Amino acid sequence: MGEYRLVTQHAYRPALIPIVTVIGLQIALLLAGAVLTETTFEWKGIGFMLSEYLKARDFVAVQGIVVLIAVVVAVTNFLVDVVAAFIDPRVRY
Repeated sequence: MGEYRLVTQHAYRPALIPIVTVIGLQIALLLAGAVLTETTFEWKGIGFMLSEYLKARDFVAVQGIVVLIAVVVAVTNFLVDVVAAFIDPRVRY
């Protein structure tokens, strides 16, 4: 068995699982950082609108944005789990 085949078949796949997990976690951090970044630089986005709704005490809109962010994070975590199971068949749920 050559070194190339050994690395590609036995080393890459298990090494991809932590990489995919970190990429999924970064999406949640990007959404959390959007509020601070968009408020600081006054970019029009979901984080800026969240801060504006908080200032206006529009709690229904705040709840809607928080639920949207929570759904995006949950779907991202689910996709990370599916990709991890696809990459490494030893992962079982």
